[in-house]
Amino acid sequence: MKSSSELFPVSLLRADALGDLTEDVYLIKHNRDPDTSVQVAVSHLGYAGKPHTGQPVILLHGSFTNRGFWLSGKGEGLARYLLDAGFDVWLMEMRGHGLSPRNTDYRNNTLERYVLHDLPAVTEFVHEQTEQLPVWMGHSLGGVAISSAVAGGQLSDSNCLGMVLLGTQTLRRPLYRWIPLTGTLIRTRVSMKGEVDGRDVGIGPENEPAAVINEHLRRQGVFGSWQFAAAGKKLLPSWKAFHKLPLLALAAAGDQTDPLRHCVKFADLYGGERKEIIQLGKASGFSLDYDHVGMIVSPEAAAEVWPRISDWLTKLQPAG
Repeated sequence: MKSSSELFPVSLLRADALGDLTEDVYLIKHNRDPDTSVQVAVSHLGYAGKPHTGQPVILLHGSFTNRGFWLSGKGEGLARYLLDAGFDVWLMEMRGHGLSPRNTDYRNNTLERYVLHDLPAVTEFVHEQTEQLPVWMGHSLGGVAISSAVAGGQLSDSNCLGMVLLGTQTLRRPLYRWIPLTGTLIRTRVSMKGEVDGRDVGIGPENEPAAVINEHLRRQGVFGSWQFAAAGKKLLPSWKAFHKLPLLALAAAGDQTDPLRHCVKFADLYGGERKEIIQLGKASGFSLDYDHVGMIVSPEAAAEVWPRISDWLTKLQPAG
């Protein structure tokens, strides 16, 4: 395992111990964004005193949260499960989340900027450190970022082994957004505040910058679309095109945030031949109809869902 990067400035922010686990936190300063103050935190899990050389998997959290979605302060969670299963686990945190510091232009951060600049840099860093192509796994907005990187060409079978999407879709258009001027009024209010506090709205422990929220609201609008707005590129046609990158998509039957039917349809539209879609509900043989968070963070998910993800990762092989 290399201790530094020849790609761009990378510093070791801290090295912690969580019981028998170690967590090395790196700050990547890729200097690719128009705001050169951007630094992205990537945590690498391992065992104390033991090298780890398994298949690298990069986990990316959703909105209003951080790496704690995957790993609790007690060292428990899906990240620990995957490590124990033999995988090499890396946790990326979006700008201003967790250990990723706020950049100077924080309020104008967009998912598009994350996809164009941050995800490719993290992919390159993990590949440099492990000398293996990583698998990307994302929940909710994290999954949208990964999907956008695939549709935009930032992730492909040349630099990634596969992707796992959890509660991910870009198709839903809530009916309340059909009311004239509703979207404009909401976006104006968000822009005036500069950010949204997840604790105030009861969603999670982190804030989201105004531009990320407004980007999401525009996509949900009646005339909105999944796109790189700055580049003027619509992403759904590219998502439907042929891809060699394997996909595992999990959709939760009780998900009110990203409903099952939208997640299933979104995965169905993916142009890759190597894809598997799992519906997490009683109708598919699971013990309950999972919700948006419980599909990963719950005792039931630990018993029923985590093994399905691990099994898929174990069988994953490079595209021929």
